[in-house]
Amino acid sequence: MNTLTYGGAATRGCEMARNLAALAVVLICGFCGRSFASPEPSLLCVVTLIKIFRVDTNLPTTEAVADAAIGEHTTLQFVFRAPFQVTNLQAVVSDGIPGAVTRFVGYAKVGKPYTGGASDTLHSADGMFPDPLLEDSSVSVPANHNQPVWITIPARKKGILRGNLALRWPGGGIGRDFTVNVHNVRMKKPRLWITNWWFDQADRLTLLAGHKVETFSDEYWKLLRQMADFMAAYHQNVSWISPLDLAEIGSKDGRYTFDFGRFDRTVRTFIDAGVIGRIEGRHIGGRPSEDWNSQFVVKVPVFTNGTMRHLNLPATNSLTREFYSQYLPALARHLKSRRWDKIYLQHVGDEPIDANAGSYREAAAMVHEFAPGMRIVEATQSKNLVGAVNTWVPILDHLHHGIEFFRERQKAGDEVWFYTCCGPTGNYANRFIEQPLIKPRLLHWINFRYGVTGYLHWGFNCWESKLSPFEE
Repeated sequence: MNTLTYGGAATRGCEMARNLAALAVVLICGFCGRSFASPEPSLLCVVTLIKIFRVDTNLPTTEAVADAAIGEHTTLQFVFRAPFQVTNLQAVVSDGIPGAVTRFVGYAKVGKPYTGGASDTLHSADGMFPDPLLEDSSVSVPANHNQPVWITIPARKKGILRGNLALRWPGGGIGRDFTVNVHNVRMKKPRLWITNWWFDQADRLTLLAGHKVETFSDEYWKLLRQMADFMAAYHQNVSWISPLDLAEIGSKDGRYTFDFGRFDRTVRTFIDAGVIGRIEGRHIGGRPSEDWNSQFVVKVPVFTNGTMRHLNLPATNSLTREFYSQYLPALARHLKSRRWDKIYLQHVGDEPIDANAGSYREAAAMVHEFAPGMRIVEATQSKNLVGAVNTWVPILDHLHHGIEFFRERQKAGDEVWFYTCCGPTGNYANRFIEQPLIKPRLLHWINFRYGVTGYLHWGFNCWESKLSPFEE
């Protein structure tokens, strides 16, 4: 199995228009659809914007037709159901659709219900939600349960593609024809900056590999490339990397020394995969406690009798300034030597608010002092950061309520992106599993509509260490 999620197969353009039209018809009709009351197995084509719960019986069907522009991917969703248990169910798409990938949709338990109060929140009778696209070649399906099948098709050249989805199980089978219309419109390289923060802590890599992985081992670098390839396939073009944490820091004659070799290898892994793009330097600081109003501090390596330890200190502290007056110029020189200085953005501390904007500004001023020209990017919850932040990334509801402020920042030469995380809730678009699939699809239409040039999400592989993401 992998972490590809239901509805995340990059449906855009022509297919998006068709899906919206189909969804509108469904809503107008009050979800007029096909019932699974048949005594025989059935295979229906269902709108790809609809999440299929395991025991739904009246589904909004659609034509088995998809539309795409050249260079994009389009998708189709079929739903299998039988009045008896089926084991070893397999799915195959005919050879007439080159590059087509067929996956069964899996289900994940939602243990923490969404409490955002949205009017369109989805509810599951058994607490299971369709989400992962499985790499399993076969599945078992209980009697009178739905099994969605998700087909992803690359649109490589203009024309009409005709294919067939065939499902087989011991003693039976069923199939459906489908059509893909590839229009004479070519998708260009996406201009939107996209970053999903990835994590390489041992517990996250253990979940990915199925066993313990030593940091910076050969297997570590292979897993890093695997994640990078996955990001590139879905048009992520910014990578969140920490030169501070990856640097090998030493001390010689009372001065700091820096070896950026591991940073370079990480960056090149993402470049070789096609992700970068831009380099998003991870945070050099943060809050010292869980008190959201606490003032920002930064990480400072200090050597005592040849042993290095890390302190969290205000930006104005003399030890802080001693370290960063050496580290930041060294980083800036290194970036320039690699010709990465123009694509590098630096985080300072996550989500500053009005109560700690002053300490954030001090840390940002230090970056600008010791590395002139280095641009600062930040997920912000305060407007009191003019001059400190160059790339503003407000949470979506702050963008909504402060749109005129952010338009002024764009006019002044700053960039504006937006982010979502555990918020906003309510009727805002986000990526919660209990939201309709139209909500995550709308995120980048918001980018387009309001001229917001980037999107940040914090959790590419931020799984809990003791829980499988397929179980919770």
